[in-house]
Amino acid sequence: MLIAIDACCWSNRRGFGRYTREIVNALIAVNRERANHEICLVVDQQTRSAWELPSGTAIEVASTSAQPTAAARAYGSRSIADLWRLRRAARRSGAQILYFPAVYSFYPPPGRIPSVVTLHDAIAEQHPELIFPRLRSRWAWTLKTKWALARSRTVLTVSESARSQVSETFRIDPERIVVTGEGTSDQFRPIGEPDLLRQTRRQYGIPETVPVVLYVGGLSPHKNLDGLIRALARMRDAGVTEWVMVIVGDTERESFYTCYLDLVEQCGAAGLENKVIFTGFVPDEDLVQLYNTATLLVLPSFSEGFGLPVVEAMACGLPVAASNQGSLPEVAESAALYFDPHEIDSIAATITSLLSDPKIRGELAKQGLEQARHYSWRDAAGNVLAALEAAAT
Repeated sequence: MLIAIDACCWSNRRGFGRYTREIVNALIAVNRERANHEICLVVDQQTRSAWELPSGTAIEVASTSAQPTAAARAYGSRSIADLWRLRRAARRSGAQILYFPAVYSFYPPPGRIPSVVTLHDAIAEQHPELIFPRLRSRWAWTLKTKWALARSRTVLTVSESARSQVSETFRIDPERIVVTGEGTSDQFRPIGEPDLLRQTRRQYGIPETVPVVLYVGGLSPHKNLDGLIRALARMRDAGVTEWVMVIVGDTERESFYTCYLDLVEQCGAAGLENKVIFTGFVPDEDLVQLYNTATLLVLPSFSEGFGLPVVEAMACGLPVAASNQGSLPEVAESAALYFDPHEIDSIAATITSLLSDPKIRGELAKQGLEQARHYSWRDAAGNVLAALEAAAT
């Protein structure tokens, strides 16, 4: 069987890009060992020229006028001509099934070729005012998602929580939705190199001995970073001052609706400008070091489809404080402390508890290392491959 995979999200610097890169590489490896299907990546010319794509696969390039994920930014849109160029590229691949690792870069599949899409969550439908700055963007996303679901034989998602979201939001039979999971790569691990970690602190302007509260992810409104900053101000006012907040997230090439400038202004108004560090985008080799130098990770989102930073942090032995919404309790189970993201006092109390109690941090770090072992990109890829095989029959 020839499997064509849309790889247009490869260059995305958020979760869609990470998922696409990891799942495609793992799929290629698992397929080589288990099934030996042919795999072809369908990709736009901008991504093809800017990235080194996996070897051992065919690549079909569409001559698009703009990189698809860049064109589909919060204030942008993709041209119909580019959608049809991608469709023709998929047809040229000779695919017997077409897989979209993210609905973000969906385009109409050619002819009667069956397709499968991974819909990571239904956050855009549950919280549209936090995702889209304009009604036009909301309508375009809704049309694209409904089209993708109508055209797909099977819908994949990444957690049981996301499965319930998708089923209820789009009124899809849960039996049609397959949970494939996510994973963490081997580079996310404990690092016992103090000199390297001190160098990382200096590189990102982090004081050498102060406890670090770390956030990793997007700077979109649904991530609830304004609630986190209010919680930090409340901690400061209560006399809890021995910490620095490090926020890792793209500040320059963000594809999604961002509230970065609002957050900077909020920090200034709260007198936290010297307590909160925005790093901008951080490459993975530095990110693993930040996980290792931090005291705890906090993820205050109103909802997550999976919450990959939680698993990456746990794999590095970093204790986690997380929202009790969406998939996070499912993913971390008992290896995290939870708070209500709508209650500022709850966020502040949970962070304060972890900062002040090394025994709890040690217990969570130990549990987190064990919990992270449950997540593997190879296992996720195996689930995806099985779903593609079933959908193609």
